[in-house]
Amino acid sequence: MNKIKILLLAVAAILSLESCSANKAPKKPNVIVILADDLGYAGLSCFGGEGIATPHLDKLAENGVKCSNFYANSTVCSPTRVALFSGRYQQRVGLDHIYFHCVDSVGFDPKTNPSLPLIMKEAGYKTGVFGKWHLGSGEAFQPKAHGFDEFTGFLDGNIDFVSKHNTESEVDWFVHHQPTNQEGYVTNLLNQAVVDFIDKEHEHPFFIYLPEAAVHVPMQGPNDAPLRTDDFYAYAVQHKFPKDEYMRRYSEMVRSMDDGVGMIMQALRKYNIEDNTLIIFTSDNGGEGTGVKHGKVNGDHRGHKVQLYEGGIKVPALFYWKGQLIPSINDNKMLTMDLLPTILEMCAIDYNDPHKLDGISLKECISDNTSLPERDLFWMHTDRIAMQRGHLKLLWLTSGIELYDLKADPLEQINLANSESYQSELQQMQEACLAWQKQTATGFPGQRKFGDGVKTPWPCSRDLNTFNAGKKYYWENDGPIIR
Repeated sequence: MNKIKILLLAVAAILSLESCSANKAPKKPNVIVILADDLGYAGLSCFGGEGIATPHLDKLAENGVKCSNFYANSTVCSPTRVALFSGRYQQRVGLDHIYFHCVDSVGFDPKTNPSLPLIMKEAGYKTGVFGKWHLGSGEAFQPKAHGFDEFTGFLDGNIDFVSKHNTESEVDWFVHHQPTNQEGYVTNLLNQAVVDFIDKEHEHPFFIYLPEAAVHVPMQGPNDAPLRTDDFYAYAVQHKFPKDEYMRRYSEMVRSMDDGVGMIMQALRKYNIEDNTLIIFTSDNGGEGTGVKHGKVNGDHRGHKVQLYEGGIKVPALFYWKGQLIPSINDNKMLTMDLLPTILEMCAIDYNDPHKLDGISLKECISDNTSLPERDLFWMHTDRIAMQRGHLKLLWLTSGIELYDLKADPLEQINLANSESYQSELQQMQEACLAWQKQTATGFPGQRKFGDGVKTPWPCSRDLNTFNAGKKYYWENDGPIIR
C-alpha cells in the first residue's frame, strides 16, 4: 500500500471518529412546565387528595422529587405567572393583582423584562404554550411576543370548558396563534395539542409550557353542559353545587389533566426522549373557597385562594427527569420564581439579561437533596403582605397584624402578634416588609399602604342582568336550571 493511500485512509478514519463524536454529543434537554390553575396543596392523590385519582402524576412523584414545601409567588394567577416567566418578584413590573382582559394596553412586557420562553427560544429551543395565558391581551404581550412558536389556548383568566366563552362572554380560543371556534372539551384539546407538538418537534430540543385551565371555575367535567353561552353568562356557580356535585366535577377535571400527563409520557417514550426531558408540575395558587368547604383541596392548611394563609399560597410541586433526579421528598422552601434560574442551570443556558433575579437555582437542591440557604420570602397581594423568616410568618392584613410559628403551628392557629416575647421579631419583620416594598415594588404596588383596605378597581364592569335578560342560574333537585 503506497503512502498516499495510507494517508487517505488515516484521514478518513479521523473524519469518521469526529463524525461519531459529533453524533454522540449530548442533546439539549427538553423542558415541560405544567402549571395547574387553582389546584390546592391536596389537589393530587399523591399529596393527600380525597376522592381524587391522579395515577400518572403520582408515578412522576414516586420516581421524581416531590416538594412538600413549595409556594406559589402569589395567591392569584397573573402575578405567579409573571414570577415564573421573569424569575423575579412580580411587584418589580408593577403587578400585585391580575391583568384584566378588557384592557389591552397593560401586560407583561418581554421587551423590558426577562422572559423564560424568549430565553429558551434564543438558546435554540422550539417553544410552545398550550392553555391559559393571562399575561396581557394586547398584541405586545401575547405568546408570539414572548417567543412562542406555537400557541393553542386562551388569553383571558378563565373560559367555559365547553363553549370557550371568557369573562367577557366572548369566544376566546386560539389554535396556531389564530382565533378559532374549535369544538371540544378544553383540557382534552390541550392534551392533544401538546402531543401534536411533540410529534412535530421531537427531533429538536423543545420547551413546552402547559398552563392548565383546570381546576379554575367554571367547574365543568368533560360531559357537562356549557355555563356560558351567547345569551347567558355566569362567571362562577360552584357555590350552588351540592358537595357531591362539586367534587364530581373537580375530580373529573383533575383526572382529565392527569390523563394528559399520561399522553405526554407516552409521546416521550414513543420517541425515546423521556430520559432527556425535565418535567415540572405545580400550581399558580391554592384552591378556592368552595373547594376547601366541600373537599379540603388544600389539605389541613388554613385559608384558600386570595388569602395569604398557607392554603392560599402553598401548592403541590414535582420535578421529574428519568435517570437524572433521585426519587425523594424535598422539604426546602421553594417559590415559583425559582423555576427560571433552575431551568436555565439544568439546561446549561447562561442568563445574560441585565435584570437581577430574585429566584435562586434549585438544581443542586433537587438533584442532591441539599439544603437551600435561609432567605426572607415575601408575598404581596394588593394592600396585604406576608413574610417568612425562618419558621416565623408575619401577615400584615386589613384586619391587623398576625404572627405564626410554622414549625410549632403549621396550621396557623395561634397568633403570636400580641405575645411580649415576640415583639422584637415582629417589629423587625414589619420593617423588613416596608424595606422590601421600597426596594422591589414599582407602580401601584409601590404606592400601597399595608392594611389600608383599598381595593383594586375593576374596569371590566358589565350589566349582566340585561345580558341575561333577567335569567339566573339555580341548582334544584339533581340538576341545573336557568330561568
